[in-house]
Amino acid sequence: MSVPSFPDHLLGLDEWVRLPEYDRFHVELCEGVLVASPRPGSAHDHAALALALQLDDQLPGNLCVLGGVEVLVMSEPLTVRVPDAIVVDRALVDADPDRAPSSEVRLVLEVTVDGTARTDRVTKFSEYAEAGIPQYWIVDLTGPPVIAVFTLDSGWYRYDGEHSGAPTLTAAGNEVTVDLRGLAEQDASAPEDQGAAAPAGHSVKGPPDNGRAVAADTATAPEAPEGPDPR
Repeated sequence: MSVPSFPDHLLGLDEWVRLPEYDRFHVELCEGVLVASPRPGSAHDHAALALALQLDDQLPGNLCVLGGVEVLVMSEPLTVRVPDAIVVDRALVDADPDRAPSSEVRLVLEVTVDGTARTDRVTKFSEYAEAGIPQYWIVDLTGPPVIAVFTLDSGWYRYDGEHSGAPTLTAAGNEVTVDLRGLAEQDASAPEDQGAAAPAGHSVKGPPDNGRAVAADTATAPEAPEGPDPR
C-alpha cells in the first residue's frame, strides 16, 4: 500500500507529476501543499458518475463532461484540483492535455459528503471563483440530496438557489434537468422540489457559510438602540 509522504517544501508541477498513484487516498495540491484525504466511498462515486452521465447526455456535441480529471487551478503557487465532474469544450478533449487549464473549464461539479464539506464549500469555492470558472455546482449528500448553484458575477460567485428533486438548470448556456432522486437514501415525506433562490432585494456575499449561502439584505438595517454597558 502506498501512503503519501509530505515534503518539507512547496511542490512544483514537475514534482507533482512524479507522485505515485494512491489507491486509498484522494490527493490534490493546494498552493504547493499536498492534500490527502480518504476516498469518499461508493455512495459519493455513484452520485458523481450518475450526475456526469446525466449532463453528458443532455449537453450538445461541442461540450463534454469529464470526471476525475486534474484541473490546473493556479500555476503559482501550484494548485491542482480533481473535481467530481467538469464541463469543457470538445476541442479540449480532442487535444487530450495532461490536465485541464481552469480557463477552459465551463462548469465544476463537486459532490459533498461527510469529510469534504468545508473544502468544497469554502476552499474550493474561493479557488474556483478566483480562477474565473463560470459556474460551480455543489451537490450535498449529507442529507436528502440538494444542489446549490453558483454563477460567477464580477469575480465572485452569485448564489442562484438550492434545489432538490429534478430541477431544470442552465449548464454552460444549455438547459438540463438534473435528477437528484435516487442519488442517496432520502425521506419519502420530503418535498419533491424546493427552489431556494435568494429573495428579491437581497444579494449573496462571500462564500457559503456552513454549506448554505448567506443572503445579505441590501437595504439598510436600522441601528440597534444603545443599551447599558455590560460589565
